[in-house]
Amino acid sequence: MTIAYSMINKTKSLLEDNWQLSTTPNVDSVWNRRSTGFIGDKSDQIILTPKLENIEYYSLYGVDHLHEITIDLDIRSYQDIDRHSDVVAEVLRIIKANIRGGNDYVDLRVLSSVSRNERMRNMFNHIITIVYRVLNP
Repeated sequence: MTIAYSMINKTKSLLEDNWQLSTTPNVDSVWNRRSTGFIGDKSDQIILTPKLENIEYYSLYGVDHLHEITIDLDIRSYQDIDRHSDVVAEVLRIIKANIRGGNDYVDLRVLSSVSRNERMRNMFNHIITIVYRVLNP
């Protein structure tokens, strides 16, 4: 498995394991969401999409590699703006609490946070873009 897919799994486990707000949303990767169907109007969703993997070589003869993996977190809620705001705040809290990675990654950063509520009807949508930096995966 490439490092980008490993970081998708890491993000999923970070969100599910550290969630403290009422009920944990359905967290899934974009390739597992290809089928269409209906969900309950009380289920929040976070869809993880890998966007870019930038690899930088450094040191003598390029033996060390620093990978920057960009992932979009597509947060969808179907209740009201207060619930949606709480879900987005909880996601940001978890990411900020796990900035330093240890063995899995060097650090985790939030690049952008964009509301797309004006484009939707009966659904609240927010995109958070994060970047993992991983040394010699």
